[in-house]
Amino acid sequence: MDTQMASRLTIQPSRTIFWAALAIAACLALWACQRSSPTTSPESTLTTPSAVSAVDHATHLSAAVASSDDKGLIDGWYEGAMVHLYYTKSYFCAEPPSSGAPSDCEIGAPPEVPPRGGPIPKIYAIAPVGFQPDPATVACPAGSTCLDHPAMIDASRIAGPGASSRPGLPHSHIIDGDGPHAGWFNTVNVRVFSLSAWNEIASAKTLAKVRELQGNPAIGTPGVISADTPTNVYFFIASWRK
Repeated sequence: MDTQMASRLTIQPSRTIFWAALAIAACLALWACQRSSPTTSPESTLTTPSAVSAVDHATHLSAAVASSDDKGLIDGWYEGAMVHLYYTKSYFCAEPPSSGAPSDCEIGAPPEVPPRGGPIPKIYAIAPVGFQPDPATVACPAGSTCLDHPAMIDASRIAGPGASSRPGLPHSHIIDGDGPHAGWFNTVNVRVFSLSAWNEIASAKTLAKVRELQGNPAIGTPGVISADTPTNVYFFIASWRK
């Protein structure tokens, strides 16, 4: 019995040492594996919340910029004051009447296809012709396409066959009516041939002054100011403010 007890006591430590050695070997193998394999940072494979936010913000900003390309303010005159007209849509022109310009816009014939049904108010495009006015009095200067305006327009009905597709004239705007409201406006073209007449209109900032200079808006005053000239050009003005 003593011999058996001694044998068991000898075997027990041997087994303990064996299992301990095996566990240490496994740990060493796992450690070596981890050192030999390159690790990848979670940040390199996962998008952090801040990165997601930045991407979302950039996407939203791009969309906002893209959708606001045709929104902005243009100066206008209303009841003796300078106002800022808020344009939010591109111009509308449709044939008929016929137009030689790629925009389908024309000066000299009344519109036949409006952007909507019902009465549509007027906006007056007052254009200096044959002289250079003070640039501060011109809302849409020469040599540039004004916001939401057509780049080319058919002016052959007032300037002859060679003007079937030409850049729009420099001009300023007069709003007439009983007060600010939003929506489409049909453009009436009025050409001013005299610097002094232009200065009077720019100073008064009213349609009443245009009417005074015209005498009869259907005829105008030769050498001074034209008659009211219809167009098929429409602009959408969402609001205006002083």
